[in-house]
Amino acid sequence: MTIKNTKYIFVTGGVVSGLGKGITAASVGLILKSTGYSVDIIKFDPYLNVDPGTMSPIEHGEVYILEDGSETDLDLGHYERFLDINLTSNSSVTAGKIYSSILEMERAGLFLGKNVQLIPNVTNYIKECFVRCNEAVDVRIIEIGGSAGDMEGEIFLEAIRQFRREKRGDVLHIHLGYVPFLACSQEYKTKPFQNSLRELLRSGLQPNVLVARYEKQPNADIEIEQLGKIALFGNIAPEYVLPVPDLKSIYEVPNHLIKVGAVPLLAEFMKSDIYPVLPAFFLQDGVNQTTGKSVKVGVVGKYGSKLGDADYSVMQSLAIAGFYAGCEVIPEIILADDLVDPMSQTWDRLKSCDAVMVLGGFGRRGMEGKIKAIEYARTTKKPFLGICLGLQLAVVEFARSVCGMDAMSAEMLEEGEPANPSTSKVIDYMLGQSEYTPKGGTMRLGGYQCELSDGSIVRELYKVSSVIERHRHRLEVQNQYVDILASHGMQVTGKHYYEGKTGPKYLSEMIELDRRLHPFFVATQSHPEVLSRPTKAHPLFLGLVTEALAKIIAH
Repeated sequence: MTIKNTKYIFVTGGVVSGLGKGITAASVGLILKSTGYSVDIIKFDPYLNVDPGTMSPIEHGEVYILEDGSETDLDLGHYERFLDINLTSNSSVTAGKIYSSILEMERAGLFLGKNVQLIPNVTNYIKECFVRCNEAVDVRIIEIGGSAGDMEGEIFLEAIRQFRREKRGDVLHIHLGYVPFLACSQEYKTKPFQNSLRELLRSGLQPNVLVARYEKQPNADIEIEQLGKIALFGNIAPEYVLPVPDLKSIYEVPNHLIKVGAVPLLAEFMKSDIYPVLPAFFLQDGVNQTTGKSVKVGVVGKYGSKLGDADYSVMQSLAIAGFYAGCEVIPEIILADDLVDPMSQTWDRLKSCDAVMVLGGFGRRGMEGKIKAIEYARTTKKPFLGICLGLQLAVVEFARSVCGMDAMSAEMLEEGEPANPSTSKVIDYMLGQSEYTPKGGTMRLGGYQCELSDGSIVRELYKVSSVIERHRHRLEVQNQYVDILASHGMQVTGKHYYEGKTGPKYLSEMIELDRRLHPFFVATQSHPEVLSRPTKAHPLFLGLVTEALAKIIAH
């Protein structure tokens, strides 16, 4: 199915941030894609950071890595998972990127002595980003971060106004607004939503479709009268206001939008009938408990209760793996620092788990706690998966506990602190990485080929001999220690080969323990969570959950 001109759908939000603009954008995209249209998607963030790569996960959620090495917002993960596509740097645009590019052009003399202004220079550049793409598509969905009324977002709204004027008939504007519930009066209040609509109207924008986001109460639901009031202030008919309460799962949203009337609105815009056929995962809301069992996975990280957004893709990958394993996966979030004390009650929580995962992160905080969690998983033979730093610390723990080495990672040192001469830095900086002063976009980033060893666990899980996984790291396993690790039962079973100055070399990408020592102890230097898809669980996550489930059933 093709159309003559690319159609553009803009998604904005008002009242508060965190309304689910990204989920809504991805859900609309899925509805259209499942009908047969080609779809891509872009996220515009008004903050002045060039990308989220230097931002704390607590500040902004996880940094999501694309195949081309771009460090992006976690909404890009929603886009890739829902639409089952691989995006590029063109799909992640920040105000920092925009202003940096314009100032570079000014320094190069490309404006021929003219003033550089927000209008037309910045708005023109933003509009160029709206249409920039790798290939032609039927529909491009564009999410604008932040909320209507944010000072830093006004220039993006102006760019939309101009773009819509130039592309009459080919632009649909969806606006989300929050409708709070007041317990004292036992009613929903639409005034905040009305105010966000006024902000848009002041910017010259008239949304086509409104999405009323709200928290459904046990004894109260939003009423037709309240939706009608929103429609009145939005200058649209009531059927163009879609009520979307908080749902149990984000994967319910596409089907919910269909149920509340999104399809005829999209059909009107596309000037064609819409017959969405959603994948089974979305129709079952990501739940498929064929075994009736649940698997509890101890997820050991640095951020404790804030881990949900800090490692969002990991949580989604576990849920997807549970769907395909036929069980419920319950993540038990463990703060690594709490494991340093052997008497901590956190140990009881970890010991109650059926499997253990140790996640990535930067800096020495939490490392010793993660090492203790790895030792516990290894010695108790609980299924284990290490990700990025999880692989590095698995090597450190094994070198210490089994090989008898005084082992460490270079990252365990304070800046400028020398290592003990007798200490073996089994994990150290990659060539050239220790000298980097600029932090943004300077790590080993993006997709790299990994060759898998015959007879290994990972080879059996992937069912192919070579895979591409995405990376984000500065340190690596030092190959001079690989033989001593192997002699004690830790094998490098995934390698990235490259041509060095003195001939072929490799990076250690995946390790595992000999199955005679542990039935499932696997770690990867990559971030496999960013390649999980609702239509296909990632082999490493599925392998972990399946192994844990098998042990539960066996007992």
